[in-house]
Amino acid sequence: MLRVQEISVTLGNFMLKNITLHVKGGEYMVLLGPTGTGKTVLLETIVGMHAVESGKIFIHGKDATRLPPEKRNLGVVYQDYALFPHLTVRKNIAFGLRLRGNTREETTRKVEEMADFLDIGQILERRTVNLSGGEGQRVALARALVLKPYVLLLDEPLSALDRTSRDRLRRELKRIHKEMGITILHITHDLTEAFFLASHLAVMKDGRILQQGSPGAVLRAPKNRTVAELLGVENLIKAEAAGERGFLTSLGPLDMEGAFPGKPEYAADVYLTIPGWCVEVVPQRETKQYAWMGKMRVEGTNFLDGLMELELTHTGGERLRTSLSRREISLLDIPLEIGAQLPVGLLKEGIYWVPRFNS
Repeated sequence: MLRVQEISVTLGNFMLKNITLHVKGGEYMVLLGPTGTGKTVLLETIVGMHAVESGKIFIHGKDATRLPPEKRNLGVVYQDYALFPHLTVRKNIAFGLRLRGNTREETTRKVEEMADFLDIGQILERRTVNLSGGEGQRVALARALVLKPYVLLLDEPLSALDRTSRDRLRRELKRIHKEMGITILHITHDLTEAFFLASHLAVMKDGRILQQGSPGAVLRAPKNRTVAELLGVENLIKAEAAGERGFLTSLGPLDMEGAFPGKPEYAADVYLTIPGWCVEVVPQRETKQYAWMGKMRVEGTNFLDGLMELELTHTGGERLRTSLSRREISLLDIPLEIGAQLPVGLLKEGIYWVPRFNS
């Protein structure tokens, strides 16, 4: 449905460098990356706001590289909504339909159908300056969706909302995608948002796409340390390969037999990526499921979103982080207080390796 093929764009000192991206029909693609990495520039290039120096953009199977924005049939929703403050909600949604020559009757019908779908029928006559953040974003979505675009482009659509509105609209976006089957490209810096919504994930940094794939596949096997950090992998430890499936670390030897195929090409220069959920306090599974088991000291505790984050240290100097739910804490027979020595196991499942130096 949308294919970006090796495009490069220069804006002042910033460059998009040989970007290739394929969003299939009906897919929910999330482009994840930190602020200032070029996500919005890429979206605006797809829309037609920036000329490409090289490469092509295909929309709905046709070369749209040189088409003006109004000929691309793309819907765009920005984080600041970009609503017309002097118009009512109804007239905002109807704006594009009137430009396309829809009759008054067609426009009224389509606006009211979309308002019912997004549950904003009760605010159609309200001025947009009197809307809450969540209402404003729904109106912006309605204005884009009512035109039946080939692709819906979302530029950080939840970042300006309070937490309650953000959670509600995140679920609404999932419903829209499921019920309408629309193709979506959504850019964000928020990990929770990305993993909640994406059927396909692309990770971006400094004007480049670093890795693409299903969220699970990218998280299981990050390409390099930068990708692992952007994906929120809490723990990276230096390691050297030892034997066919083992690694030497400051924790001691790790047995990774059966955990993943292959081994590092540069055995002396790797990090093991260890998501927090792989760090198990008071391990109770079969020993063969763990790469390492030993004692660690509780160095710190933090409460985040209903979870307790534990900071653990090992006598070898390594520090690891993991989080426990209230239910998990209630099942433990030992106090989780600073200074406590806890038995810890590192599950083989989820551990991967990346080069110590990004390529």
